[in-house]
Amino acid sequence: MTIQDLSSGLAIEKESVVSEQPTEPFWAENLLFTLYDPEADLGFWLHLGTVPNEWDMWEDRVLVCLPGDEGVLTMWGYYRTPQKEKPAGPNLAFRCIEPFKRWRVTFDGFAQNVSNADMQNGLVPDGLRKRLVIDLEVECATPVWDAHTAAHGKGGNGEMTSQGWAKEHYEQLHRARGHVRVDETTYEINATGWRDHSRGPRGGGTGEPWGGHVIAGCIFESGKGFVFSTYWRPDGRITLEGAAVIDPSGTLHPAQILEPPRLEDLQMSGERLPIRLRWDGGVIDTVMETRRSIWTSMQKLLAVGKDLDGPGLMYVLNFGPCQWDGEVGQVYIERSDPLNAPPKRIWSE
Repeated sequence: MTIQDLSSGLAIEKESVVSEQPTEPFWAENLLFTLYDPEADLGFWLHLGTVPNEWDMWEDRVLVCLPGDEGVLTMWGYYRTPQKEKPAGPNLAFRCIEPFKRWRVTFDGFAQNVSNADMQNGLVPDGLRKRLVIDLEVECATPVWDAHTAAHGKGGNGEMTSQGWAKEHYEQLHRARGHVRVDETTYEINATGWRDHSRGPRGGGTGEPWGGHVIAGCIFESGKGFVFSTYWRPDGRITLEGAAVIDPSGTLHPAQILEPPRLEDLQMSGERLPIRLRWDGGVIDTVMETRRSIWTSMQKLLAVGKDLDGPGLMYVLNFGPCQWDGEVGQVYIERSDPLNAPPKRIWSE
């Protein structure tokens, strides 16, 4: 069964970027595509966003896990993008082909190659760059999951509009196919992942203080999947939480997070993270085993490498498999926590 309307009731205009400069201070718009191909062993975090208080300036932020022990590619750049080319930066571009259904993702430039050893030794200095070309056709595979709706639904907590990083946010699981070239090596990509789109003030003390977070998503070959997120203050109180399970027919079901898999230390691979969700079809109780990792510092605007200065607020991306009823899917998960002073627990009122 294919569900034709994947918007979950969102207006079609939500898929476009804002065309007139907002008046609200620190307002920003951000779009993200994540994906992992287990055969090519390539993982991607591809982010486009406006710079707060510089609305016409767009930022590329690209992170790629290379196969095996080849390390990570990292790149960011800034560009005053003409309106007709948005959303795009100097190298990265997202094109909506059909709202809530199909996108094209392209990148044409260079990115710094960081070894896994250097990433573990500290913040990474400038270094060797590799040619990087990305050309992907993205097919959205599930209905939109809206953070505001989820927070107010069964199993949800907190409030999207109280956040300090956006006031609107939705996500969607997808499949991506295409090609990626790294220097002279070309990879054929057949990947899964999720995308998101956020709008609203980012930074400037406009919302709840950041204490940490978890976001995860996975789509299986059968069409079933899950997505969830939790955000909390430095004292551990949850400010936003929600989850959904997608059944094989493609229907979205509200869910409750039973155990958020928090960031407790830094591991390159082999970390076993609990995925435990309760929904109207029962309980998902499984484990993701991390296969690839990217470590970045939230204190240094996601600069790659280990940074345990001060609170040690790290932002870590992981890719790896999990099983649900014997079927294997690839999970993308991102987590943050102040590793030097983490809340002992997270809790909701």
